[in-house]
Amino acid sequence: MEMLDINRLRVFRAVVANGSVQGAARHLGYTPSTISQHITALQRETGLVLFEKAGRGIVPTPTGRLLAAESEEVMGSLSRLTGMVDDLRAGHAGSLDIASFSSAAQAWLPGVVRRLREEFPGLVIDLALNEWADRDTRPAPDIDVWVEDVDSEPRENPGQCRQVLAEEAYVCIVPADHALAGRGEIGLVDLAGETWVRDDRVATMCSRIIGRAATAAGVEPNYVARSDDHHTAMAFVAAGVGVVVLPRLAALSAPAGTVTLELHEPTPRRRIVALTRDSSEGRPAVQRALALLAEVARGVDEQRAA
Repeated sequence: MEMLDINRLRVFRAVVANGSVQGAARHLGYTPSTISQHITALQRETGLVLFEKAGRGIVPTPTGRLLAAESEEVMGSLSRLTGMVDDLRAGHAGSLDIASFSSAAQAWLPGVVRRLREEFPGLVIDLALNEWADRDTRPAPDIDVWVEDVDSEPRENPGQCRQVLAEEAYVCIVPADHALAGRGEIGLVDLAGETWVRDDRVATMCSRIIGRAATAAGVEPNYVARSDDHHTAMAFVAAGVGVVVLPRLAALSAPAGTVTLELHEPTPRRRIVALTRDSSEGRPAVQRALALLAEVARGVDEQRAA
């Protein structure tokens, strides 16, 4: 059998990821008929039935799902090779893709990137935020700084190596003139009857961790404002709207007019991990970035908001 046509494989994967020919066409900028032609050609090329009809649309066959999964590493390697060629053409020594949640990106990555640039002068670092990204469809970065629920089993991450960086406690931010502001440390039960602010508008792992801890303390949070962003949520607190419970890293940027309080009975916690793409793990810049991340993550529970 001849080598597979890479563009047809890319189109096939887009149909699987988007769930339809029309979705893949919108994503790739092709017409639906062009997408269908590529799929037909790939099936003829491989001799495999990759899709079957389902209602008015199509779904991948078990064979199609297997091909999509097995081609992940190939397409990732091709993407990295293309990026390397672009970097070399531009005179760069290479690139490093890092994805991170926003509070770690703000607290940790500026120093990490500065030191990487000192040690690898030709390196170009690309940073993406991953809070709202779909990990099952987006290309895996070289390093993905992610969070996990300490009370749940880590999910499987095929094609990636997992390294635990830290366990991080949640804290409470209150207005500076709040009755609890001088306590330094409070129990979750002390927040019963308070108005709360949320730093996410939809159910997330963070909100589930907080909700579980609040239930254990016998507290029902009374949310009066919600935001997609922890900076905005803390600004609401500074304005006297309510209190917010969030991870310690997020609290490091708490604004003036607020006070950070330690939480106990119980203390909500989350785990911070670095997921490294298998094919990137041996690169010196990746190894150094992981070491620097482990260094800045060390002692995260001893950090305090200024």
